[in-house]
Amino acid sequence: MSSTPQPPQVPQPQGYTSAQYEFTDENNRTISGLAVAMRSFASLMYVLGLVFAIFAGLTGVAAARSNGWHTWGFPVILGAVALLAVMFGFWTGSAAGSFRKIVETKNQDVWHLMNALGSLKTMYGTMRAMIIFAVILAVVGAVLIAFGLYTAEQVNIPGPAT
Repeated sequence: MSSTPQPPQVPQPQGYTSAQYEFTDENNRTISGLAVAMRSFASLMYVLGLVFAIFAGLTGVAAARSNGWHTWGFPVILGAVALLAVMFGFWTGSAAGSFRKIVETKNQDVWHLMNALGSLKTMYGTMRAMIIFAVILAVVGAVLIAFGLYTAEQVNIPGPAT
């Protein structure tokens, strides 16, 4: 009578912990400088996004008052640029926070490094899609502007006085 073979009995290690890699002080200074630069960039991108959003809103109000759909090109383009700027700021700031934690914590450097790299991967993957979307919006905006100029010429709408 044959019996089913059983796996060998191997004793489990007691209280095993792996030593985490810890960056040197020089590495930490470099990473800290990167985190500061990334945080500054993120803040500037938030401000830039806000400025472009304000411009998009103002030109959108002007376009709405003109009662013509052909004047919506500039607000669409400015809105796309505002969206891109805010997205760059958001993910750069997230990655900067993870890089900062590498410097501030002990025995978690690799974990925080992988978290930062994951944020950057997400940022660039999403930014790729957002840039494609922004390019499409920019093309739509350019078509609206071109069509608006063409129809204004066809209908003999006077331009601004010089």
